[in-house]
Amino acid sequence: MPDDAVVNNVINPITALAFVVDQSGGPSLLLAGEGPYLKAFDHQRGRLLATKRIFETQAIHGITTFHLSNDNKHEHVVELLIWGGRCVWRGLLRHGMAAEPSLIEFELKSEWKLDDWILDACFDPLVDSTTVGRSLHHHTAILVTAHNIVHAVLVDEEAGPVLKRITAGPGSMLYSAHICWSSNGIILVASGTVFGEILIWSFLENALAADATSPAPAFLHSKLTGHEGSVFGIRISTDLSQLGYKDVTRLLASCSDDRTIRLWDISDLETGRTITSQDMENVETLTPSLEDGEKRLFANRCVAQSMGHSSRIWNVHFLTSGNKANVISFGEDGTAQVWQLTKKENGADSSQPHTLDELALSHQQTYAYHSGKNTWASALVRRQHGRHTLCTGGADGRIVSYDIPEELGSNEQGALSSKWTMQDVAVQLEENKTLLGNAAKFGPGIHTTICEQIFDALTGTWTIEREIRSALPIFPSGTFSGEAQFENRPQRAVEFDKELLYIENGKFTTAQGLAFTATRRYVYRYQRKVDTMSVWFVKPEENTSVDYLFHELQLHSGTDASHQNSPPVNGTVKSSSYHLCVEDHYTPSYVFRLEDSLLQHWQLAYQVQGPQKDYTAEASYVRKAKTIHPIISSEEETSATPKAKRPRLQVSPNHIMEKDGFKSYVFLRDGSFLVTTAQGMVLIGSLPSSTGSDVLKTPAVKWKFLGQYEALKSSSIAKRATSSDVVLLSGSAGTVHLFDPRRSEVLPLFDLDSKVAFFHAQNSNLDNGGHLVLAVCLGQSVATILQFNHDGKDSSDMARQAGRLNLPADFVVTSACYLETLRIWMLGSRSGAVAFYEELSFCNDRALKPFSVMTNVHGNESITVIMCLPVPHRDLPPSVLTAGRDGHYAVHSITTSNAPSSVVDTLHRSTTPFGPNIEGAVLDAKTQNLLLWGFRSKEFVVWNATKDIETMSIDCGGAHRNWGYAPRNDGSDGGTFMWTKASVFYVHSQPSASHRIISAGGHGREIKAMAISPVVEQPNGSKVQYIATGSEDTALRIWSCSPRTVDSEHNFQCLGTFRKHTTGIQQLRWSADGKLLFSTAGYEEFFAWRVRPVPFLGIGAACEAVCPRVTEDGDLRITDFALAEYLRYPRGYSNPPTKHQLISLVYSDSSIRVYRYPSAPNGRSFELFQLGTYTTNCLTASSYLQANTHKVLCTASSDGHLVFWPIKHPLQNSINDHVEHCLTNPVPTLQYYYGVPVHQNSIKTLFTHSLHPENLDSLIVTGGDDGAIGITRRILPRRHLYPLTETLLIPKAHAAAINAVLYLRDASSRDLPEGIQQQHIFVSSGNDQRLRTWVVRIKERIARVPIIEGVDVRLLRDQYTCVADVSCLGKVVMENGVGVVVAGIGMECFTDVE
Repeated sequence: MPDDAVVNNVINPITALAFVVDQSGGPSLLLAGEGPYLKAFDHQRGRLLATKRIFETQAIHGITTFHLSNDNKHEHVVELLIWGGRCVWRGLLRHGMAAEPSLIEFELKSEWKLDDWILDACFDPLVDSTTVGRSLHHHTAILVTAHNIVHAVLVDEEAGPVLKRITAGPGSMLYSAHICWSSNGIILVASGTVFGEILIWSFLENALAADATSPAPAFLHSKLTGHEGSVFGIRISTDLSQLGYKDVTRLLASCSDDRTIRLWDISDLETGRTITSQDMENVETLTPSLEDGEKRLFANRCVAQSMGHSSRIWNVHFLTSGNKANVISFGEDGTAQVWQLTKKENGADSSQPHTLDELALSHQQTYAYHSGKNTWASALVRRQHGRHTLCTGGADGRIVSYDIPEELGSNEQGALSSKWTMQDVAVQLEENKTLLGNAAKFGPGIHTTICEQIFDALTGTWTIEREIRSALPIFPSGTFSGEAQFENRPQRAVEFDKELLYIENGKFTTAQGLAFTATRRYVYRYQRKVDTMSVWFVKPEENTSVDYLFHELQLHSGTDASHQNSPPVNGTVKSSSYHLCVEDHYTPSYVFRLEDSLLQHWQLAYQVQGPQKDYTAEASYVRKAKTIHPIISSEEETSATPKAKRPRLQVSPNHIMEKDGFKSYVFLRDGSFLVTTAQGMVLIGSLPSSTGSDVLKTPAVKWKFLGQYEALKSSSIAKRATSSDVVLLSGSAGTVHLFDPRRSEVLPLFDLDSKVAFFHAQNSNLDNGGHLVLAVCLGQSVATILQFNHDGKDSSDMARQAGRLNLPADFVVTSACYLETLRIWMLGSRSGAVAFYEELSFCNDRALKPFSVMTNVHGNESITVIMCLPVPHRDLPPSVLTAGRDGHYAVHSITTSNAPSSVVDTLHRSTTPFGPNIEGAVLDAKTQNLLLWGFRSKEFVVWNATKDIETMSIDCGGAHRNWGYAPRNDGSDGGTFMWTKASVFYVHSQPSASHRIISAGGHGREIKAMAISPVVEQPNGSKVQYIATGSEDTALRIWSCSPRTVDSEHNFQCLGTFRKHTTGIQQLRWSADGKLLFSTAGYEEFFAWRVRPVPFLGIGAACEAVCPRVTEDGDLRITDFALAEYLRYPRGYSNPPTKHQLISLVYSDSSIRVYRYPSAPNGRSFELFQLGTYTTNCLTASSYLQANTHKVLCTASSDGHLVFWPIKHPLQNSINDHVEHCLTNPVPTLQYYYGVPVHQNSIKTLFTHSLHPENLDSLIVTGGDDGAIGITRRILPRRHLYPLTETLLIPKAHAAAINAVLYLRDASSRDLPEGIQQQHIFVSSGNDQRLRTWVVRIKERIARVPIIEGVDVRLLRDQYTCVADVSCLGKVVMENGVGVVVAGIGMECFTDVE
């Protein structure tokens, strides 16, 4: 066994998972097998508690647990049985019982090694833990191996626990097996073979007696056929008699290489045929025999099957709940998929489901929470109320936990979902009038009076029929027919709360038949303080300005006095008044008639008497076009509604709402949301604050009606100002309205020339504060800037124009942001450009032109997000986040100079894996995590870019619809999404992310490249090393690594994931200063990344240059490249030199291209310097040999040779200095000296180390496909024209191909043995999963003695690494020397390699 004193830092595929449940049956601890390590996590908090190395060279493949009784009430004792390959480990786990569990210890009891692979194991589940001997802490467990042999862990009174062979099933090669311990003394075994067969056999429990001397008999029950590939997973269900099917009590689920999932009925298994010794040798002896009546052994028992996953399926589990049998499968595609056993619509009697024609497996849900390939491990526990908790582990090293509800298709993780038609909304609003009881709708203790409700209900259009009867011949009698419009009037006086402009138009016909048009206008006002409605004359010359008072109304209902504040459901509300106009007396009287609490019509009568007047006018008003306004009494209002409501229409569900449609959505800061409709209606919706079971008893959305507005009909845009409660709304007429949720009112704010195509609003702390609004009208090339203050008080002049911006040609604004610290506007366009505008002068009315326009910020796609990020330090320039429909998001540093010009430095640029459409972004207020959301095909996806995980995925039908999203902003990664689909409103709200990450893991595919930066000093003075890794999953990850020590308790911390490559990454290299990272991949991709710390993201990387392709189609692959730095001095040496990179790219067609690249961020271009070609053999690796002013490129190839290429000085033939020369002459040719044979076949890896730069004395270490290590020394002796090169080959240095060699350190010291000049240490690793440390001693050179005889190599240390397919090694700075990071399928850090 290995020494447990040192635990390596490791990220490996998760190959086994098991829960340790608490007393309530819920998961307390999660045990994970990660390579040979057993890790224990606090499941609730996702915290690693302890790590234990179980096996020396074997990965853990399975874990099973059994809870033991214990007298100590402060701890749990759990017996563990762990297996992997042929190894078995049995021991105890002790952990505390506090609210936050703490691990006490692992205790080894026994371990064994079998002669065959173990496929399944389990403890006896029927044994009471209190009966187990506490002295031994042990009870029976059984195991089944790959050749269908059963072993048992038994208790021997003298020898203690022993592993004993019990029996064997039919002989076959198995891929999977499952043991089912039944209560009737029979142990059932299901075995899945490599030939696609399933063998069901059993043996008796009494065979487990410790004193048994001979193998127990076994019985074959069934041989199931049907799979067309190897059976990878198999599972026997528990008792399913509750399903309600006659005679169906047990099912078996299987999955296969053929991508099918099958269910088999194994309920009627009788005592089967005894398995003979011949059967044990060969399963082919089990053939149907009509003579002996064994035909039923081979009956078709498959009752349902389905094709699932996009690749192979590894395992299956049953999810039994209530009367349903569900199955969950785990596949090579990294997903878990849930299936439900259902009856086919045309199936037979469900009481006897024994044929494939009767039942079907229907797909219900897919959980895709792993990256890359393979979900290897799973653990499942059933919770209360039928809910299951599932943990999965994948090849990416990630452990994910999530809940699966009892009812498939219902909401997971406490989420709420609901859908509404306009008719549904209308019905709820109608029901609220009579079902809400005595709750006060306008706030606690506040009641809305009859007068205010009648006033609100007047809004809209009415048809008028008026009859005038005059007693004087000088004043004609006649009739008037027309329409009256009550419109919201924003220019109200301060002392009034609401105002309506009354406009009447129609035709007056006298009794003599004379007809002419007639019009009149009034202003109706309501004052809440005195609860009075008043009517005012309008100045004739202005049509909207108030002149003087006409009369006042005091409304009262026609019921008893106890209900004077509540309008009757059916009845009348009346008012009369008086007005003296000079000598004329006016006595108006109003009658408002209510039917079912709806104001459908009303009457107004005037009796006028004076010296020249004596007439009566009786008018009848009827609501036009089915728009009906119900009056809801104050006792029927809900307490959630603010006090003051602006004009609103309550509508009947049988009228206008049934033909209406949802238009736009915007969320309010209190969690509610505002909805506009095509008919100009404004609704407020709210979700239940609780997510418990009581939510199911109430509607998922409670609706409240605010009003109907003519200006918002047919087309409407709704936007909430950033960090504010204010919502702006605009329709087709160009009027922008303001919604104040504190008063629940909608007010006209300002008028624009035409329909608004885009507007943006945000808080402003400049000048007078308030809000800034940028609006662009349809078809116009000017953006209008407005500023308004809104403190909740009445104001007749809230908004004023602050400036105008001239838009560039063909610039369609899609996003905007105002940077207050720099006082500039940034506008994003539909074509991916950003325009910058200087500080606005609010007293200057001229339209400003942009002082800078950046194109292709997001390609040619729309920029959907421009968001100013908080500045963590005052000395840092402001940062801005942009995102677009090209699928990229970027962080830019913005500075300005006196020029005026803008300097935009892109700090970070990356993509999300969910698709091309990024529509929104926010920084979580609590965690400062960056959240992005957008669409992936038909799904809406929310992505946590800081954690690099998906937090929400909703199938909504795609991006082309009205929708809205709001994150919870409390660190939970939850949020609410609303959308319209087929004219139906949907809402989905989840309190947290769809899953929890227990362990973050890493790459989803094998790592092919790794580079470790030099120690880099951060802006805060700290020092850090970065580990860059590239994988076949095309992702580039950067990890943190302390320069002092690698924390063995916590895994590598991923600082960022960057996606730009389209094929697997082949090689990575850092520049000498750690600021540039170069990456290469297939498809001739070679990128230069500038890496810097970025606020809120940890680290940022922006691809600042792309090397041009060699071929048009990109058919070549860059297998490796060499990197070196040189200084370039400006002419005259007046300025300091600049750093440049000399890069030699090695291509798969045996060509070499040498480029110069400037390290300064303003260069960003690759300059071809030299070009060379090798033979037809492929070049595989490269490195520079350094010698004073000379550089020699050393390459390795698939023919086993080392080749040396002299590189010209990088300052020669500079394109910048000799443009004409380079245009008239071809690129200089790069030629090699000669080739040195080293290996028998391909060289996989190499490194070079300079021993003496003066004489080109270099050490070259190579590793090959032949498992050998080559030590090559190249030196230029005195008086020699050409270097001497000789090789020492170490055959069988590894048992397989060597993929990585790494120079560790110079171990030379004063006490070296006599005759030894230098001593160097390097490490090697390969496919044999061994990490070997070597020392190379360089002896004093003796004349006329071959130089290679002066080299001595010795093996210092040989260790096992749990990383399979090792591809690269890296060196990190440790507290007491150096450490080695091994990468391949996973990562592992060795803290002591010498």
